[in-house]
Amino acid sequence: MSDVAINPDSGALALAAAPKAELKRAWLVWLLYLVSGAAVISPLIWAKVPPLVDYPNHLARMWILVHRGDIAELAQNYILQWRILPDLAMDFVVPALSQLMPVLEAGRIFIALTMAGLLAGTITLHRVLHGRLAVWPVLSALFVFNAVLFWGFLSCLFASAVYLFAFSGWIASRNWRPLPRILLFSAVAATLFLLHAFAFGLYGLSVASYEFARRWEGRWPSLRTLASYALVYLHFIPGLLLWYASLGNVRSAYTAYGDLNPKIYALMAPATFGVYAEALDRTIWLLVAIGVLLALTRGALKIVPQMRLPIAAMVLVAVLMPNWVNGSWGADFRLPVILPFVLIASTRLEIASKQLVRGFAVIAAFLFCLRIAAVSQSWQQYDRMFDEFRRASAVMPAGSRLLIVETPLAPDEERPAFPGVPRQFANVQPKIFHHMGALAVIDRSAYFPYLFTQATTIDAAPRNHAVAQTAAVPITPDELALSTEPGHAEQLDREPDIYGQLSHWRRWPETFDYVLWLDFSGKPKPQLQQLTGAASGSYFELYRINR
Repeated sequence: MSDVAINPDSGALALAAAPKAELKRAWLVWLLYLVSGAAVISPLIWAKVPPLVDYPNHLARMWILVHRGDIAELAQNYILQWRILPDLAMDFVVPALSQLMPVLEAGRIFIALTMAGLLAGTITLHRVLHGRLAVWPVLSALFVFNAVLFWGFLSCLFASAVYLFAFSGWIASRNWRPLPRILLFSAVAATLFLLHAFAFGLYGLSVASYEFARRWEGRWPSLRTLASYALVYLHFIPGLLLWYASLGNVRSAYTAYGDLNPKIYALMAPATFGVYAEALDRTIWLLVAIGVLLALTRGALKIVPQMRLPIAAMVLVAVLMPNWVNGSWGADFRLPVILPFVLIASTRLEIASKQLVRGFAVIAAFLFCLRIAAVSQSWQQYDRMFDEFRRASAVMPAGSRLLIVETPLAPDEERPAFPGVPRQFANVQPKIFHHMGALAVIDRSAYFPYLFTQATTIDAAPRNHAVAQTAAVPITPDELALSTEPGHAEQLDREPDIYGQLSHWRRWPETFDYVLWLDFSGKPKPQLQQLTGAASGSYFELYRINR
């Protein structure tokens, strides 16, 4: 007789253990989601004003929206101009949050929602497409620090995170009755347009191609199927009507492709957190590309069939996208930045070798930790440098007009390094400081000449129209000196920019009160009799303009 006892309850015990194992796995996956999300937003701890290129400019606009009625000097320099616009995400969210907290904190919360939203949106879309929680979408955390975030295109990125949830909701509601679905998602699509036109366009492209792929399935669809497909387009109508209503409020139709360099930058943009791809950016991009190629060659990367057409359509649009669209720069690298999130959500990794999976996970986690450490340390240094200027700006009387000048670095000059941060991870990016002067709007109610006033809710007050230029950057020392000559100023009067605005600095000795002179080169400055030193810092001089 056998010594092995037969237990009739063993099958039941095994069945009972299975749900417990699944529950434990789900808890571990959720814990990984939370840890990854907390790590993604952790660099915000180190910066009161996160150093994203356009962010100080946008933050100043938020300050005006919230405080213009309270501060007389702000009211003298700026007016409010609420209207239908395709770029209102920050204008909706930050002033609303500012009812509960200071504007600077509300701005940081908005950035945190944007960063965490990209991760959470990818996880949600993956869950909807695959029907289960998985570790794989956590890989999207590697792409949160991208070129769109670096340049401070925050409304676009926030709206893109909302797009991931909206597209997830559309797919999840595929069994709803048509009328309630069309009505609900008409409101969703219209909201996406108001948040940012890019997100509305991406949503329309995704839904239209996804629904076509569902109906095609290798054979020509019937007339009834085509009719149901046509119904899908009804819910885009409110968004398109808003777009039509907004046309008169967007005052530039400038569109241009540029040369090959923008396309190369767009290719690297998902992992590039700077003006140029640093060694860490290139390493992340290269190792992820190698990992994806290996997975594809082994047949381990599985894509949801209905998502093949949407992804192909996104790739095609990304390739064809100009660098400038309707007066907006950087249009060609926005879609490449969002593509990895959609790709990760649309795929699953099936590798039999646990050792290979663990190796891939360790490499990804190591690169992610390097990214968080580099961003945290550099943001801490940028915050110190911003504070240095904000303290110096106290010498300016409230309401002063501030002109920005920068001594440019030569192409072969090495950019300054951060103390304690290896150059391979991050260098000082002078472009981060191009909009720093807008912080004087917050601290001194100053007039900042290239505050974003085209296609926004803020405009320059009538007394400042002659010195307003939305698409400007700091002027060079040569431009500063030349514009003191009457003949050169008259020439600038005949050279409007793409928005039809004249150079804001053309008669600066009469129209501005102070000059912020940025200098990372250490080169001698030209001596101008119109300027008297008022304050200085480690990388700037603040001058009073003599009258």
